[in-house]
Amino acid sequence: MRKIFVDCGTNLGNVLKQFMHELPDHDFYAFEPNESLLPSIRENIERARHPGQVEVSHSAVWTHDGTIDLFLGHHESSTVMAGKRVPPVYDQQIDYSSPVRVLATDFSAWLRRTVAPDDHVVVKMDIEGAEYPVLSKLLADETIDLVSVLYIEWHYDRFPAMSRAEHDQIVAAVSAHVDVRDWD
Repeated sequence: MRKIFVDCGTNLGNVLKQFMHELPDHDFYAFEPNESLLPSIRENIERARHPGQVEVSHSAVWTHDGTIDLFLGHHESSTVMAGKRVPPVYDQQIDYSSPVRVLATDFSAWLRRTVAPDDHVVVKMDIEGAEYPVLSKLLADETIDLVSVLYIEWHYDRFPAMSRAEHDQIVAAVSAHVDVRDWD
């Protein structure tokens, strides 16, 4: 049995470094589509001096392999979710007029290829609204059962297309399979 930590939306790598210290017996995988953040992630990995495997993927966690538009803002608010966000203050943080094409990874397929059913897999997911389509696909593919613990920041209140009822339905479905812990 392997112990694995997957950081979806690694951002600057600060949280990754924290978990590398807290979980020294885990292998680590990090996904971050914003290329400008990769030097900070690598620096945090070097500072952590983790003895195990650490693999960084310059791609967005998504529902299929390929490419996707990344809408950039300041380092904490980039998103692959097109369209305006609510409340309007979030729109002021994102430049929807100039998307950047980035690699996208089918997270469900990646899990199936990378982990085994008896592995202990901890996932931290902070992907600015993309958690809903990604988790829906994991549920449909039944790869959600490969995840043991899910730390997640939910973003239902930032996108007009996501109702509270839809959010609650996905949370309940995911929670039936995984130990879900809110991440903030």
